[in-house]
Amino acid sequence: MQKILIRASGILLLIIVVTGLYTAVMTAIGQTFMPVQANGSLITRNKKVVTGSTKIARPLSDDKDLWGRAMTITTDKTGVLQAGASNISPNDKTYQKHLKSLRDEILKRNPASSSSVPEELLTTSGSGVDPDISLSAAIWQVPRIAKARGLNKSSVLKVIHAQSSPTLDKILGEQTVNVLLVNQALNKLKD
Repeated sequence: MQKILIRASGILLLIIVVTGLYTAVMTAIGQTFMPVQANGSLITRNKKVVTGSTKIARPLSDDKDLWGRAMTITTDKTGVLQAGASNISPNDKTYQKHLKSLRDEILKRNPASSSSVPEELLTTSGSGVDPDISLSAAIWQVPRIAKARGLNKSSVLKVIHAQSSPTLDKILGEQTVNVLLVNQALNKLKD
């Protein structure tokens, strides 16, 4: 019995050391070399008020804002926000009705843009809270944003291009923009 307790204690100690040590080392590395990312990539106003994160989108519907992807955020009985894929089939009639009404609403609010709405403004990402959209989807929204903010289109385009992320050798992937960073830069134009 004593051998079993010694072995069990040894295994418990090993697990505590390995998991505790691993966590401590990873936290130290993260805080040393990537403190912003390790703390959630938070954006603050006046270094006090957290206004968002560059890694998690938030729902936007104001005409003056750049809109991100459609989101699947729900609230449970306790008021906790939950996000994730809906797992609804693209052939589902309810989903098709939802897409049509969303497309109609987006076109109504973007009358100066071309008639084909970028798919990412209609569909969700796997997480449901993707913070980035393609550069082309951002540019598609320029007429609405410029009109709502009282800016010329070239000013809005300049902000969007300044916030775009480069692709690897212009071969892999598509240029994207972070919706929160673009909206913050647009807000600074009025200041």
